[in-house]
Order: sequence, then C-alpha cells, then structure tokens
Amino acid sequence: MSSKLDNLLPAIIDARDAGLTIGVIKAKFIGKTSAKAKGREAELRDKLASLVREGAIWGPLKHGRSQFYFAAGRGPSIETASAAVARLVLQSGVKLRTRTALEEEIKGKDKPFFPDAVKHAVANRVVVELTCGRSKYYFHRDVAADYFGFEMLPPPEPTPSSSGPTPGPEPTPPSEPPLAFEDLLPVYRRLKAEQGGFSAVKLFDLVKALNVPKEVLHRLLVAEAKAGRVTLHPTTSVELPAEVIDAGIRLPGFAEPFVTVVVKNEQ
Repeated sequence: MSSKLDNLLPAIIDARDAGLTIGVIKAKFIGKTSAKAKGREAELRDKLASLVREGAIWGPLKHGRSQFYFAAGRGPSIETASAAVARLVLQSGVKLRTRTALEEEIKGKDKPFFPDAVKHAVANRVVVELTCGRSKYYFHRDVAADYFGFEMLPPPEPTPSSSGPTPGPEPTPPSEPPLAFEDLLPVYRRLKAEQGGFSAVKLFDLVKALNVPKEVLHRLLVAEAKAGRVTLHPTTSVELPAEVIDAGIRLPGFAEPFVTVVVKNEQ
C-alpha cells in the first residue's frame, strides 16, 4: 500500500484545476470495501494529511456532497473567485450589482471563497464598492473610468507614498533572531493549507507559528513586499479580534493596518 501511495501526489497533480474527490481517491488507491481496506483507508488519510502539512496539496474542499483535494496552486482560490466577481461586475456596465446578487451568481467551487474574493477585488481596486444604508453595491473600475471620468489609482503599496522618503527596514537588533523568506515560506504554506487553501494568511497566525516578535516578521514582510514577492492587505472589517489587528503592520499614510499576507508564485 505504501508504494502505491507514492502515486497519490502525481495523480492529484495530473487532475489539475478539477482536483480529485475523496471518493475517486479511495476507489483508485483502496478499492472495494473490506476489512483489509479499512487499514488501507487509515493509511490513505495519513498520507493525505501529510501532503497537506507539507503544502504539496490542499483540501478537503466541500462542494455539494463531495470533498476535493487539489495540488498546491491549483483549483479554486480567492484569486479565481475574485476574477469571477470582477467579470460579473464588468458585464453589468453602469448597472450596479448588489452584494447579494453577486453572491447568487458565483457558482461552483469558487462559492466558498466569495467573501474574501470581494475584499480582494476591492482592495486591489479592480471593483469599486459603494455603501448605501446597509446595502453594498459594486461597479468595475473600467466602467468608472469610461463612463464617469474617474481616475483609478493603482492598488496601494504597503509603503508610505506621501510622507517624504520611503524609510528602509529598521536594522535587526542583535538580540532578535534573524528571519529569512525561506523560514517564512513553509510555515505560510502550512497555514494556507490548514485554512482550506485561502491565500491570505493572517500575520497574527504567522507570528504564533514562527514564534518570533511581530517586529521581526514585519521587517521581513515589508522588505519582501518591496521586492514584489508578497502582497500585504489591510483589514476591511471591524469584527476582527483585537490581537489580529495588533499583529498587523501600520504604515504612515494608511489608516488601516495590514493584517494578511499573500505570497506570490510560491511554488
């Protein structure tokens, strides 16, 4: 069984964005139900869990009655759902889409990512969010530019833009342990897998998992954001716990702290 499970990761990789359901995986690697198969099923579960911890795959993602596993970087994500949101809003032209209407139209495996996808599209200024009373409405930045003459600025960089020269990262005090991008990456992958493949990982969770002072993590992330290897994202909700907000990066020129990070091209 162990040697057969060596083919599990290649099989999930070959499935690409479609992924493999747990039912298909069991049929392929266990076969018919029997007393002997129960032991093989436990071994299969352990192998799946190990691959998730390593960041090679992510899942399970529940869709309908099935649970899917995907290779790292494959399948639905905040980014794919955000692109779907942007397409729907663009198709509406000058007719504003409500949040409820958008959520009803996001189908398939992208649906669980909808709340974060809207935040992603708004934070990157692909979609403009308007609030009227308790309702939120959305229209596309290209529509705003074409029909209303709005000048759409690029997404904010996590560095000061109007407060004089951009300061570099503060030197690390000798008493603080150094932290490299190579230290961050496996921990980021594990946390991402544990939260179902969502790319935006909280800085609060990284601080705990890495067991370093938040200032050490902040210096690394600001440097990596300048290098283009990560993107930092501000909070868009007042409902986040105080400790999550406190672990965020506060920069001059930005009202909200940056509380999550996405590693680009992590493969």
